[in-house]
Amino acid sequence: MEILIPGLFLVGFMIWASTRIKRNAAKAFEREEVETPEFSLVKPEGFLAPVDPAEGTLFSAYSKEFGRDDAGRVRQGTIELRRFDNANLEEVCERVKAESSDLIEEQFGVINEAKCANIVVAGRVSDVPVHTFHKMIAARDAVFQLSVTVLPDHKEDYLRRIDELLASFTLK
Repeated sequence: MEILIPGLFLVGFMIWASTRIKRNAAKAFEREEVETPEFSLVKPEGFLAPVDPAEGTLFSAYSKEFGRDDAGRVRQGTIELRRFDNANLEEVCERVKAESSDLIEEQFGVINEAKCANIVVAGRVSDVPVHTFHKMIAARDAVFQLSVTVLPDHKEDYLRRIDELLASFTLK
């Protein structure tokens, strides 16, 4: 009897803690507005943004799910935001096209008096085919490149979220 009561408290505490951890983990994959002194964007639902972004990036996120079959070791989607100091938009666009195997779409324009480009390319990650959506915006002293990479088999599942992310990305 002396062990039963503390045991029940321990089991109750473990159930409470487990539920709380699961709830917080689920919140990490929810849609989220990200604001920094340099940029703002909306992280789409289904992506996790670590506190410390991947090396060389200002922001990074990845999908919970991985691909199927040969793509089983590659995430269905990844997001990276990079800053290229003292670069111009045309150089960054040419580098993106040179690093890919096929240009799918390319658009240039001006948003809030800043030159920008949207480029969609096909390429490979770990010998797995991928499509990458790039949005580049030229700032006064740098070019910001937002890239979303998805597995072609899952592209339709992510298109709405990709469009929302790219449309929400702005510089301050």
